[in-house]
Amino acid sequence: MRSLSHTGYRKGCYYAFVYGALICLLVIFLLPLLWVLGLSLKTREQIFTTPPLFLWWPTMENYFAVLSEGNFLVSFWNSFLVTTSTVLVSLFAGIPAAYTIARFRFPGRKLIFFSLLIMRMLPPIAALLPLYVMFSLVGLNSSRTGLILAYTTFSLPVIVWVTRDFFKSVPRDLEEAAYMDGASRTGAFLKIALPLAKPGITTAAILSLLLAWNDFIFAAILTNNATRTSPVLLSTYAGSETGTDWGAIAASGILVLLPVIVFSLIVQRHLVPGLSSGAINDARIP
Repeated sequence: MRSLSHTGYRKGCYYAFVYGALICLLVIFLLPLLWVLGLSLKTREQIFTTPPLFLWWPTMENYFAVLSEGNFLVSFWNSFLVTTSTVLVSLFAGIPAAYTIARFRFPGRKLIFFSLLIMRMLPPIAALLPLYVMFSLVGLNSSRTGLILAYTTFSLPVIVWVTRDFFKSVPRDLEEAAYMDGASRTGAFLKIALPLAKPGITTAAILSLLLAWNDFIFAAILTNNATRTSPVLLSTYAGSETGTDWGAIAASGILVLLPVIVFSLIVQRHLVPGLSSGAINDARIP
């Protein structure tokens, strides 16, 4: 009996420690977000009150002020259009490329695969000047199309790298069985390989979305006032004549963050298998 009670005590302490550590980590990660949310619900006077207010009557005036400005809605639409286009173009080009690398043997396969990886490892700032010069020559500078192409340059390697391991994990026997039933190579890809690789595709899409949605450097250089995205607009609130408008920055930040949170919640059941694939799939090219 003593042994059982001692074991139960140790197990209780273990669970208390684990849950306590998880709660501490949750507070650490959520505290900045909750702080920004609190700033967005305060007036300008309340934001600069010393000591800070922890209990106050929330106000939505910062959100009304931001949404009443046409600049925010235009920049938000630009971000949505650029991000959606980047994800779709990257998936449309990257998924067939990943499947080809995973299933076929051809000269230069390893070189192409690792060249894509090296391209992703390249600091984005190193490619900014060449892209700016090239887009200026072809008339794509200060356009959404140029920004989409720039983002695709860095999101495409992520799509290929992540989804290629999932296509490798799909048994060839399933596709061969589809061939025996009369399916073509394209049909087997669409009906067998593509559905089974859905977790990897979802993960790659989220990573591509975050890259395009949160980028500031490329958007600041390759756009103008009509095509700028939300991160660029947020920076303008820090240079107003009345000083930094912390309420507008916080409210805009929350509004910009909401689509990413909603999308992540919708696809979260596919996210964990996709992120853990690197730990269970062999990363070498056979």
